[in-house]
Amino acid sequence: MIDWLYALPDWLLLVLWAAVLAGFIVLLPLLTHRVPWLRPNPENSDFVLRLQATLFTITSFVIAFTLVEAVSNFRKIDALVSVEASSINRLDRLLFRYGHDSADRVRPQLLGYARSVIAEEWPEMPRGSSAKTHEAFIVVSRSILALEPSSGRQTTLYAEILRSHDLVAEARDSRLSAVTVSLSATFWQAILFAVLILVFVSSTIERSRFRSIILGCQMAVLGTFIGFVFSMDQPFKGRSAVNPQAIVQIIAVIEGRNG
Repeated sequence: MIDWLYALPDWLLLVLWAAVLAGFIVLLPLLTHRVPWLRPNPENSDFVLRLQATLFTITSFVIAFTLVEAVSNFRKIDALVSVEASSINRLDRLLFRYGHDSADRVRPQLLGYARSVIAEEWPEMPRGSSAKTHEAFIVVSRSILALEPSSGRQTTLYAEILRSHDLVAEARDSRLSAVTVSLSATFWQAILFAVLILVFVSSTIERSRFRSIILGCQMAVLGTFIGFVFSMDQPFKGRSAVNPQAIVQIIAVIEGRNG
């Protein structure tokens, strides 16, 4: 429902979250101060200010913990892409060392598969795998299984080729499975609850222009970090999403090996 937010630039996403929370803390008192039993006075404001500091610390801790989880997920998925790229490169290197025309014919197919991952599958991943990329991998698999080693050296290399082929398949499966990785809904529920309580309590403080500015800045800081967590939550979405650069670099390496 809110996937359209990932189409925004990262800086605009941060500004949006900061503006929303700052706007809430500035506008909500216009409502709460109209409620008789929430109407602020110096005595109540002194109590709320002490409580608000504790709530802000707890909320900041929850957001910081969630940010650590989001960054950890992002790095793990980025590592998966690097592993997949390395597996493709190793398979091509083994085929190159195999030293037979049948293996040489597999290498362009493997290169075509790697290019298909970038051009066909990567844009489709949020919605599923690519049939074209799957078919390209099947072609590579069939060609590898059709190899017939004729010497001890080729037999040894063929065993390594089969292992590398399996690693490429497993790496692709891991990448496709990682598309759904995101923070648990419980994290977002905890953040939402903590922020709502903090904003509500802060809205009952007796206001002056100075306090409104300071509280607005405080909420803007929280909003900025929430926006950062949001931008990292879906590793394959947004302007700062995990990219296929590692596979692109490996394609260049394979093309250089061909030359």
